[in-house]
Amino acid sequence: MKKYFYSLFSVFALSFILISCGPENEFITPIKQGLNSENYEAAIAAADTAIAAEPTNGQANYYKAYALSRIAADEPVIANRKPILSEMLENLKIAQQKFAAMEEPPFESEQIVELQLESWSREHNSAIGYATDDSVRASVDEPLKIAIAHLTNAVTINPDSALSHDVLAQIYHMDGNYTNASASLERAIAIKGDGTAADYDRLASYYFMIEDFSSALTSINSGLGLHPDSVFLVQKKADALFKIGDTEGALEVVGELIQRDPTNPQYHLVVGTQIYQRVQTLSDEFQENIDKIMNLTDTDGSDSEIDALNVRNNEITAESDDLTGKAETSLLKAAELDDSNPVTFNTLGIMYQNTAAALFEKRNLTTDNDEAATFDELARAEAEKAMLNYEKAAELDPDDTGLWETLFRIYTLLDYRDKAAAAMEKAGM
Repeated sequence: MKKYFYSLFSVFALSFILISCGPENEFITPIKQGLNSENYEAAIAAADTAIAAEPTNGQANYYKAYALSRIAADEPVIANRKPILSEMLENLKIAQQKFAAMEEPPFESEQIVELQLESWSREHNSAIGYATDDSVRASVDEPLKIAIAHLTNAVTINPDSALSHDVLAQIYHMDGNYTNASASLERAIAIKGDGTAADYDRLASYYFMIEDFSSALTSINSGLGLHPDSVFLVQKKADALFKIGDTEGALEVVGELIQRDPTNPQYHLVVGTQIYQRVQTLSDEFQENIDKIMNLTDTDGSDSEIDALNVRNNEITAESDDLTGKAETSLLKAAELDDSNPVTFNTLGIMYQNTAAALFEKRNLTTDNDEAATFDELARAEAEKAMLNYEKAAELDPDDTGLWETLFRIYTLLDYRDKAAAAMEKAGM
């Protein structure tokens, strides 16, 4: 599966939060005195007194929020800031409602957004270093957890920040918490209204990580509704359908790519690659079943369970053979339409090499000498095809040492000693 890493953005915010010096009443003065002396608890107590005495005056709520912002900034335990910032936001909202009802709102009404953004940007920006700066990360234990705490604070004081929710999703992803990553990205997309195709692709990937393929399909379909021409969303949809066992649906989806433009080699490559990924998944299941059968045989396990596993493996073999043929057809068509893409030939090489490996395995398991000779001949023919395609890929991308290392192994298997020596040198082995 594709690995995702997205840029983490800091925000630039210059906020000049002022305490007005104009005429005021007896209840506001004690609040400001507490703020000016940095006695924020006294300021909050005075604000509560003012709110009780003048429930329609938003200034007291505003200055209470101001005091709470300073207390939050000074709180050394990052997670403990969240309830403080939540109370701060609540007072800002109340202040805003009260100011909106006034014919002539005071100076403080113009400072609400600035005060909110100041606290938000401080928390948001503080998170970034713990996720991206190696020196900052090395200075603490669990830096990603610290980054998450800061961003949780950021979305507490500014819950409508799509950016903070998006970055929080990325850091949850980095921390391996894909459930929270998907929830945060869902929120970011909801705030933006319409996500990009990449947003929905990434969201589906998070759901893939927790094997919630139903939610993945929902997000992919939402993305395709907005971005119907997105090739990678179509590819991801096919992948999700394969995951839930809807092979026919998956093939129908990837087939739509070909229908869009039959002469587009990239579409044929995508289709072939996608189908073959399903084959590899089936191959893994097949091997797991073989291991189970061997274990059951060694431990005098249930014959009915062994029979069921053999039946399933016969089904897997039939499906794999059919899908491998379809994948080969698409990949060969991609190579025919564009013979300059090393990825196409490398993928063909992988496919033929895996087929050869499966045939060699059958050769090793059979006790019939004639059958073993047949499997060996078939396997070597597939290995030769793999070699030719790897050679073409290496010709197109001669600096890929991984290709040369693979060729070294193929040459060694087929006893092409001179070629193996040359490949080993090019691979830097």
